[in-house]
Amino acid sequence: MVGHIGRALITLGLLMFGFVAYQLWGTGLETLRAQNDLESDFNRGFDELGITPDTLAPASSAPVVPTTAPVATDGSTPEVSTPDTVEPPVATEPTATTVEPVPQNYGEVEPSDDLGRIKIPDADVDFYYVAGVSVQDLRHGIGHFPNTPLPGQLGNAALAGHRTSHLAPFEDLDTLQIGDEIQIFTSIGDAYAYNVTDMFVVNPSDYQVVTDTDPNVATLTLITCTPKYTSQQRLVIKAVLDPSRGSPVGQPTLYYGEDPATIDTSVDATLPADEAAPATNAPESTSAATTAAPVTTTAAVTPTTDGATSAIAEFAEEDAFSQGWFDDGAAWPHVIGWAALLAAVWYGCSRLAKRYRRLWLGIAIGLMPFVVVLYFFYENVNRLLPAAI
Repeated sequence: MVGHIGRALITLGLLMFGFVAYQLWGTGLETLRAQNDLESDFNRGFDELGITPDTLAPASSAPVVPTTAPVATDGSTPEVSTPDTVEPPVATEPTATTVEPVPQNYGEVEPSDDLGRIKIPDADVDFYYVAGVSVQDLRHGIGHFPNTPLPGQLGNAALAGHRTSHLAPFEDLDTLQIGDEIQIFTSIGDAYAYNVTDMFVVNPSDYQVVTDTDPNVATLTLITCTPKYTSQQRLVIKAVLDPSRGSPVGQPTLYYGEDPATIDTSVDATLPADEAAPATNAPESTSAATTAAPVTTTAAVTPTTDGATSAIAEFAEEDAFSQGWFDDGAAWPHVIGWAALLAAVWYGCSRLAKRYRRLWLGIAIGLMPFVVVLYFFYENVNRLLPAAI
């Protein structure tokens, strides 16, 4: 009996070790393939449009950034270990954009479509970002919150990314300093430069850091989980656009160009009233924006400005911000199914080895099927983790 328990614990330990390895390296294979595809789409799009992408002007010798210091929980970085150390955002006063914003046309956008490229030299970030922030979207790299303006437009554009898995695009965001540069290159050929103005940590319920915006100022918000390897809280980086460095500032287009007045954001009738639109639990100092967290946009057909009709793709608006552990309930049947198949492969190979009294025979026959099934088992277990972990 003790021997069986010991072997079971050893097996469980090896499976957990394998899952950690899958998180750190296995998920990166999928993201690497997606990033290569996005790079191809990005460059091919310019060829199809017949345009030459804009480049950034050289940085001035004294870039203008707010003097507000970052909110750091340990005196030097915004990392935290307990919710009690969360500090409210400190208000900054970026300069309002004085130029007239221009309209921008991204065309019809579907979940995981390529929207642009983000480079942060001081944090070793060079990734393409896609439409949406669901678990599936963030497998491609960095995701854009669809209920916020796009980078380069007036308002608060928000992006989310993993910190420990899927190539960990936002792994080193905590190393940024006030004034560091964030570069944006869009899929329609524009280029923009932002300067970091603030960094702080909030709880997963404080979604207002995404939706808060001054319509006269172009800002950028980057979001990931913190501390590393957990989904306990959210690390938030704020930046303001330097309009002298890049392309003309764009008009804000929520939901990728659809008229917000025509978007169906009604609550799903199948949800209880107390689950449909949970209110945020923001710090008191951020009471200027205490709106409830938005619900997921539902598929609908709406008229466009030219009289045609188009379907609004269904986007998950806040997965990468507020999603907790085990939120993707649809993954459980897959996890159970692959676990059963994994056990069946192991049992079949062990019986084969015992029958012929050749351990090597069972290993030789079962190793490859076991590894393949184990990969898909890990992949579905990974769906139960928070989107931006």
